[in-house]
Amino acid sequence: MKCLTLIVAASAKRDLADKLRNIEEVEGFTLLPCEGHSSKTQHDTFLSVRDRVVGYVPRVRLDLILDDVNVNCVIEALKTDGQEHTRIGIWFVTDILSSGEL
Repeated sequence: MKCLTLIVAASAKRDLADKLRNIEEVEGFTLLPCEGHSSKTQHDTFLSVRDRVVGYVPRVRLDLILDDVNVNCVIEALKTDGQEHTRIGIWFVTDILSSGEL
């Protein structure tokens, strides 16, 4: 099992959640608000005045638990939406050594 983590602009939350709900390999996901802090924040021309003043950018984090064979399929489905767009965030994959229910 793998955990695919997406950290994206808060403004992309609704569209990304809708897209994930339509990918067959995704059974569910966890969505959390978070803040992006970076030394590049002050120099990013796409940031709002608010983001520059407070020093962080509102983001959302989505964690998806996937079978190993489905990770690349989900990533490719998210990358290929048929539209040209600017980068909305990052992703990374981690191993899940064990899991269960409480």
